[in-house]
Amino acid sequence: MQRVWVQSPSYETAVSLLVERRQSLGLSQRDLAAKMGKPYSFVAKVETKGRRLDFVEFVAYARALGLAPSDLIDEVANAVGDDIIF
Repeated sequence: MQRVWVQSPSYETAVSLLVERRQSLGLSQRDLAAKMGKPYSFVAKVETKGRRLDFVEFVAYARALGLAPSDLIDEVANAVGDDIIF
């Protein structure tokens, strides 16, 4: 079930970027979840917009992708652009 607070165009863009980054690294949702020490359903819910990431989870997500959290946030900020809708 998709929730209203995860349906904004800006959040859709951000999640799409996270999925693209994971896939570009050849990681499955299960692979990423294992690197984070989380169940598979955690990543699945984030990517299907059943739940939002908080900022601490975002840091863990970035690190599990082998990325600096600041670099990933810059990518998300650039992808979302200046007209953030949430």
